[in-house]
Amino acid sequence: MTLGAAFGEPTGSDSPDVRPVEGAVVEVTARFVVARHDLPALQRDFARKLRALANLPNQSNVEIQTGPEVPHLRSLPTPAEPELRILVAPRKVVRADGTLVELTRLEFDLLLFLCQNPGRVHQRGALLNAVWHLNSTPSTRTVDVHIRRIRSKLGPDLDLITTVRGVGYRLDRTTEVSIEPDPYAS
Repeated sequence: MTLGAAFGEPTGSDSPDVRPVEGAVVEVTARFVVARHDLPALQRDFARKLRALANLPNQSNVEIQTGPEVPHLRSLPTPAEPELRILVAPRKVVRADGTLVELTRLEFDLLLFLCQNPGRVHQRGALLNAVWHLNSTPSTRTVDVHIRRIRSKLGPDLDLITTVRGVGYRLDRTTEVSIEPDPYAS
């Protein structure tokens, strides 16, 4: 019985990968993303399958190296929760702790535009055109006032928007923001 047969996979002459190899050691490494609460069940299943392989008949060409204990699966650190979630469909902004950030329609649109176009500097005139749909002169302070209001509502701990003096604004810390699009938008 081969290793493939132990797991119910096709073996024999019709199997393309069957080649007898004498004295070879095969190490199989796999990487799985598993929810933390599923890890104990996966460890139990892995240990059960290793024990089943150890009980293969003597005519098997599978050699099991037994160690002092069954290998343990290690878990990777959980990805950091974004500090700010932007829910597009209900037009809401939620902090990581679940508190709602109350923004006006234009503040929401401005923050969403910056988050959807991160890492580049947006001039005031371009922001007026993209968010307000105005072809106004950049001498107006409308964008500056809205940016200041967004910053005050987000608080000092969420300093996401960078001012590029004399040019405009840029969103830099993209890992701290998650945009959840409208699932029904086409």
